[in-house]
Amino acid sequence: MTIAISKNTKILALFAIACTLAVSLVSELTKDRIKVQEQQQLLRTLHSIIEPSRYDNDIANDCIMMSAPELGSNKVKTAYIARKAGQVVAVAITSTAPQGYNGNIDFIMAINNDGSVSGVRVLKHQETPGLGDKIEIRKSDWIKSFTGKRILSEDDSRWAVTKDNGMFDQFTGATITPRAVVKGVKSTLNYFNQHKGSLIPRPNACGEALSTTKSISPISEAANEQ
Repeated sequence: MTIAISKNTKILALFAIACTLAVSLVSELTKDRIKVQEQQQLLRTLHSIIEPSRYDNDIANDCIMMSAPELGSNKVKTAYIARKAGQVVAVAITSTAPQGYNGNIDFIMAINNDGSVSGVRVLKHQETPGLGDKIEIRKSDWIKSFTGKRILSEDDSRWAVTKDNGMFDQFTGATITPRAVVKGVKSTLNYFNQHKGSLIPRPNACGEALSTTKSISPISEAANEQ
């Protein structure tokens, strides 16, 4: 009996080792594929908020990292730099609107060098289907209402939903969600306007060399194509 138990234990141990090795092998084989897919999704999102013809650098590998309460959480955020002939034309910043109806709303917004919004897209949320999920581009064009807008002052009262006497529509039966997004986008835009002089010169944090420029250039009004 003891010999049989010992034999079964060894078989189970070998089976467990084999399963572990198989899982590790599959993980290793799919790791690069997942990374490529994530990179492709990132580029699709960036292209949707910054016209690709506006820049000539490898935008997904030209970024800086930052952390600030104005960006909605204590997590590190990423800013992707779009350059044309070495000049910064826009910056796409990941951020969070922390006061959604069901929690955080993660988004990315691109800001032109003149301070206007190039585009905004929601990345992740838990808002109510059929109501708050209209912040998604595939559900409605509401998120496009930020494009071309700019803040005239830090406390610009126009940056609110119409129920709060602002210029952005709310949704029927859902005011909290659009209100949170408007507040988050405004806060992120204010942060960029206040700190862009110190943000842009930071070293590239994406781990790969810039594709078409060797130096960090300051934002140039002349480079704006909007």
